[in-house]
Amino acid sequence: MATLAAEAAPTGPRSTGRSGLRVLGNALAHGYVWAWMAVFALPFLATLTYSLRTPQGEWTLSAYQYVFGSFRENLLLSFQTTVLTIIINLLISIPAAYAIVRYPIPGKNFLLSTLNLSLYTPAAVMGISLVIAFAFLFRIPQTMTGLIAAYVVGTFPLMLVPIIVALRDLPMVFEEAARTLGATRMQTFWRVEMPLLGPGISAGVLLTFVIIFNEFLVTLFVAGPGTTTAALRVYNLTRTAGFQPSTAALATTMQLVSFLVVLTFFHFFGSRYLKGTYLI
Repeated sequence: MATLAAEAAPTGPRSTGRSGLRVLGNALAHGYVWAWMAVFALPFLATLTYSLRTPQGEWTLSAYQYVFGSFRENLLLSFQTTVLTIIINLLISIPAAYAIVRYPIPGKNFLLSTLNLSLYTPAAVMGISLVIAFAFLFRIPQTMTGLIAAYVVGTFPLMLVPIIVALRDLPMVFEEAARTLGATRMQTFWRVEMPLLGPGISAGVLLTFVIIFNEFLVTLFVAGPGTTTAALRVYNLTRTAGFQPSTAALATTMQLVSFLVVLTFFHFFGSRYLKGTYLI
């Protein structure tokens, strides 16, 4: 018995070696992740630092007075176009997602792939195509209306896909129970299904907000002379006067707004409805 116990007991050096390799592996994994996080965070930190320093090297918040001064109209226009785009996308995407999920549509996978085509089209190609279509086919001038229409075309799939995911994950038993209790199809949708689609709708709103609020290239092609969003203002200032602390302050403010929206979403909903594996 003593011999068997001795043979079953792990040897000291081998156990210590495995433990050391495990600790080393964990350290390397953490170091790898933090190194890449530093690479991604470095541009933002550099912009933030530049916005807080004068050309003489003094630390100050004076550059941010322009954000709430001459840049205020550009930020408000960005918020306005983003909110209107989100509302229009919701009005289109919710009925479209319901029809795709609940009704047998021939060629459904092909339809979804076609609807997502704008996500794989280069922004420059998209901008040129929209200018040609709006100017010569639909006669939409280069105004805020044309800009919002371009945003809707480019971000419609970002709103549609998370809602499709949420509807597919929603058990049919809720709809069947409501219909059994006498609710109409419309009552079932608004009172039962819509509240349960909150995370999916919020994911679409998040994706659309982050893309539209920071969109530059399509805006450069489609926006008219009097339609200058915050992203376009950053480009114009950098092109004409170089990268100044005031420009860095505007860019930092835009990044902070986007970070705040993303962090708020993940705090309440997590990442469930952002996974692309549920697309089809």
